[in-house]
Amino acid sequence: MESFMIFKQVDGKFKKDSVDADVFLKTRPELGVQFVFAKWDVFMGNKQLRDVMCANWAYPPMLWTKTCHEANGYAGSSNSLDEDQTTLVDTSWFQFLIKQLRGGANALQQVYAYDWYEMGFFTYTLSTGASVAFCIDTPPVFQDGLLEALNSQESHHPPNEGMGFLQSAIVAEVSRLYDVSVWTLRDQIREIEKTRSAARYVDSVLDFAQLHDLARHTIHTCEVLAVAVDTLNALLGDYRSGSGTVCDCRRGTTGRLAKPDCPHNEMRFWLGLLQNFGRRATSLNERLSNEINLGFNLVVQRDTRETVMISRMTVDISSAARKDSASMKTIAVVTLAFLPATFVCTIFSMSFFTLNVNDTTGEKHWLISDRFWIYWVITMPLTVLTLICWWYGQRKEDRREKARQPSWKLGAES
Repeated sequence: MESFMIFKQVDGKFKKDSVDADVFLKTRPELGVQFVFAKWDVFMGNKQLRDVMCANWAYPPMLWTKTCHEANGYAGSSNSLDEDQTTLVDTSWFQFLIKQLRGGANALQQVYAYDWYEMGFFTYTLSTGASVAFCIDTPPVFQDGLLEALNSQESHHPPNEGMGFLQSAIVAEVSRLYDVSVWTLRDQIREIEKTRSAARYVDSVLDFAQLHDLARHTIHTCEVLAVAVDTLNALLGDYRSGSGTVCDCRRGTTGRLAKPDCPHNEMRFWLGLLQNFGRRATSLNERLSNEINLGFNLVVQRDTRETVMISRMTVDISSAARKDSASMKTIAVVTLAFLPATFVCTIFSMSFFTLNVNDTTGEKHWLISDRFWIYWVITMPLTVLTLICWWYGQRKEDRREKARQPSWKLGAES
């Protein structure tokens, strides 16, 4: 059995009560003001309740569609005659969307947890004095705040303008939720601004993914606030007189106010506040964009400094390499200078050459061994084998180096 929670005025005070959904919808509304709280899923799971709502309460069938349910806001109104063809029925329907952050970003996922308040409202008033407001999918904080606001009013008499009273009470509490939503964003952005002066801000604190996630929530808040202003303007537009300036609550036949407790003045006040909330959200979005740009520039500046340091180190290494190259060149020149003499000395110092001295005449002459060919037979193959081994090792190293190169570099070379 499905049920609704209602706020009903008893002895001048609004009190909570629970009623059977089917019985309530099939019963003619009582005199006075009632706020009915229901869940969207209750209606979606029970076609009979939807049909009764449309037949007995003049609820527009189009509002059951997915398009209207997922809209970021809308407003409309209608009036007709009741079944007795004498009682005037006034209805209005509107929706507000609020994004509420739960707190700071998740340390592991680096995203902000949030809730969407997709609140739909339908007001139904009879010229006999019965006024009912259906509040669909409103969060508990809205219900508690509305009950407190209703019971804090000085006047506990039935309102002169039932439709306006319902709308004004709802808009007031919705505006408070928008205020909380904007200030929650402000607190998060202010924390980011305050951490900018922290040591090693760029290295340890700055997280662009988290900043852009917060920017997404700020953009959504700007959007829904702008739509909320349009929604409230549409509601107020239904009450404008023929001149298009004020509502008929101020127009009396004897020069007196027709309805002294005009709720539309309060709605205009909340309209101004919603517009200011929108400007604050826009300012927060710009402040966050400024922080993102500043953080990006700080990172670029840090990377530039590191690049300059690396460049200087590279210059120092290149200078040292040039000095080493000059030293190696000197060593190579000295080696080349002494290499021919060393080679000749080595050849003539071998046992294949002998300096012979004649004991009789004292003459000196060189004797060369007839085995000198052995030296060349062994030396030449060894030299060729050494060159071949060097060439093979060089080829193998080239293949290993080419295998270590990235694929994009190989593609560019081909």
